[in-house]
Amino acid sequence: MIPAPDTPPSQPVQHLSREELGELVDVVIQVGQAMLESGAAGFRTEQTMAQIGLGLGADRVELYVTPTGIIATAISGHEQRTRVGRTGALGVNMAQTVALNRLSRHIALLGGTLPAVRRHIAAIHSAPPEQPAWATIPAVGIACAAFAQILGGDWLEFAAAGVGAGLAQALRLILARLRVNAFALTVACSFAASLVAAVLCQVLDAPQPELAVVASVLLMVPGVPLVTSVIDLSSNDLVSGVTRGTLAFVLALSIGIGVAMTLWLTGLDIVP
Repeated sequence: MIPAPDTPPSQPVQHLSREELGELVDVVIQVGQAMLESGAAGFRTEQTMAQIGLGLGADRVELYVTPTGIIATAISGHEQRTRVGRTGALGVNMAQTVALNRLSRHIALLGGTLPAVRRHIAAIHSAPPEQPAWATIPAVGIACAAFAQILGGDWLEFAAAGVGAGLAQALRLILARLRVNAFALTVACSFAASLVAAVLCQVLDAPQPELAVVASVLLMVPGVPLVTSVIDLSSNDLVSGVTRGTLAFVLALSIGIGVAMTLWLTGLDIVP
């Protein structure tokens, strides 16, 4: 009879202390706030937060995420810590969203410790924009100008829409740096874009000025909130979906207010 091999004694499971668990939840909340403020969908935010919490040593992470606030609980052994965080203004920064999601997927390769993760999060926060203003301003102008031609405009409408959209993009960067309210920013930029486009059309005697006016405010269309609203609703996350949908509606209404101000000042009629 062959004796059974000796089985090595099982290693005791290392659990996090209350202090470590509290720091872990703080990091998870910080990541979630940055994801939401960058325009990430609710399910993607929860997924990224959970992966980071588990990667840092928690046994389980329970999350409740809305566009305006987060409740996070991390559990390790018999200890658990809960934190509540409030989200700031919602914006769009897909580069930051991708970087944080990549961090959650490769957390073990980056050291898997709280100090290391904090350093990487700080580096992501402080990273400069991927494209400088001198590149984005003309790029936005050309994109909106091309939309004027897609609508059936000529080169005059192309030029008017491009100049108006480029100036609006420059104004948006300035107002965003000053942390102006998103709705006031949208009204101001839509008004500036449409006014410049309408005035240029009058100066150039463009035959279809309404196309230039419509195309010039294309950059203000809330595409990311609309898309994430649909994603959240399809994921049965009704709170986030309805909230983002409402945000997109109010931003679209703000665009209309800015354009209406231009039409009132110039007397232009864009309704066929």
